[in-house]
Amino acid sequence: MTQAEFRTYVTTTTNRWVVAFLNDAATLGYDAKIECLKLLLEQNPPSKSKLNTQLQQNHDINKRQANSIIAYVEGAVKSANECRSNHLELLQGKLKHTTEVIANLEKKIKAHRKYLQAVEQVNRGKKKKVPKSLKPKYPDACPIRCAHHLTLYRQAQVKLHHKKRYAHKLKLYIAQIKASPLHVNLGNKYTVEMVGSKDESYGNQICQLDLIGSELHIRVPYRLDKRYGKYIQFPIRLPKHGTDNLATAWYNRQALTYRFIQKKLTEWEIHITFEVKPAPRITAPISWGAIGVDLNPNCIGWAMTDKDGNLDGFGQIKVNIQSQPKGRTEAILVDVITQLTNLALEHKRPIVVEKLDFSDFKKRLRELNARHNRMLSNFAYSKFLKLLLARCFKLGIQVIEANPAYSSWIGLIKFMSMYGMNSATAAAFVLARRGMFLSERLPARTAYQGTEPRKHVWTHWRLVAKRVKGSSRHSFYQPRLTVYSRSRSARSGESRDEPPSTVVNSSLGAWRSR
Repeated sequence: MTQAEFRTYVTTTTNRWVVAFLNDAATLGYDAKIECLKLLLEQNPPSKSKLNTQLQQNHDINKRQANSIIAYVEGAVKSANECRSNHLELLQGKLKHTTEVIANLEKKIKAHRKYLQAVEQVNRGKKKKVPKSLKPKYPDACPIRCAHHLTLYRQAQVKLHHKKRYAHKLKLYIAQIKASPLHVNLGNKYTVEMVGSKDESYGNQICQLDLIGSELHIRVPYRLDKRYGKYIQFPIRLPKHGTDNLATAWYNRQALTYRFIQKKLTEWEIHITFEVKPAPRITAPISWGAIGVDLNPNCIGWAMTDKDGNLDGFGQIKVNIQSQPKGRTEAILVDVITQLTNLALEHKRPIVVEKLDFSDFKKRLRELNARHNRMLSNFAYSKFLKLLLARCFKLGIQVIEANPAYSSWIGLIKFMSMYGMNSATAAAFVLARRGMFLSERLPARTAYQGTEPRKHVWTHWRLVAKRVKGSSRHSFYQPRLTVYSRSRSARSGESRDEPPSTVVNSSLGAWRSR
């Protein structure tokens, strides 16, 4: 069952008296944040109780306000540590991959150099012929066949030089990051945080919401008492979305955290964060069918299965998110997710998506071509998954993440021509069946000698994918020779010779005959 999650709902205020108070409170709180950050980054930081007492005395605030500042700064320090570790992991992965490329280049250049030395000895008459163990690794022809350009051997030497320089820079950069102190960004200076707790009245001691009267009551810091009084009270507009969840949290006395952020000189945003329970699940169990979704840079394919795992419908949604602004990309994805969730609500079936991880690709972006780099940069998978989970959380739709290993190849070889689907919808059909814990065996036409039944079926699909790699996707639509077509050809007196095979079928046939 899906666990409860924290949700944030936003409203605004333009009350002049409140805006003036928030400006002064933000200035006072920012000074306290800086002092708290310095104390937390010391080698021997004080305990939380001593830090709270020191902030109260130095900045003339109460205990709850000091707790809010400490909680915010501790979160910023934790986030900075995580970002730093992730950055170091990425750089170390790039360094590791670059080191492997350097080792391969050095090995290849060394072998080619030995071959050139042997050729030179043959030309001088010291040897009769070049040993068979020595073979050229780089041909003498120019890669772009121009006399004024470098040969492939010289080009590899230049590439090796640049790779070594890049690896040296990465080592220096990693050493510099490890030696430098932790950099913590406290964010916008004009921000006021008021962290709540479930053991406090109405979820927060220093900022309380009156849901019936649509008012907010804030406890003013001691230093600002003379100017604004002990409490400041003002009406607010309830958020447009999530009012029912806010009312439930307020009635159940859940912890409510308020964050005030300056949007303009005369306007502040009010962020209300609390824990929200998911909507009751309305989809049927996964054993009764599922909807698979395959995300691609130019289209999103979906396919639906019944309780037996057979195809029950498919389609695709065209998208164009390449080089689009952030808001436009999000709007396009929201429209697509709305169509998918409406389909899930109509048929009461869960959604199965692929679980992707591009961390390894990001470590070797320098080795990929411009086309792959552009595709990875525009591939908004994380944003799509985040929006999908948020909407399904609200509607009560189950979302299952499946391993996408060989899903495209299985769809191409096994299902595309069978059902007249394209590659995206065929891969989505494989994901839907995989979400139902159904396996995909190799078709009979791809049988080959040496099949090991004790190995996982993905091992066999990996071998098939290697054989058909580089084939045109359109070739998978070609009709296949069946027993019925053979017998009909024999009765009509036609030749029993097989028709010309496509690239894929010829590859599979050559592999089968091994």
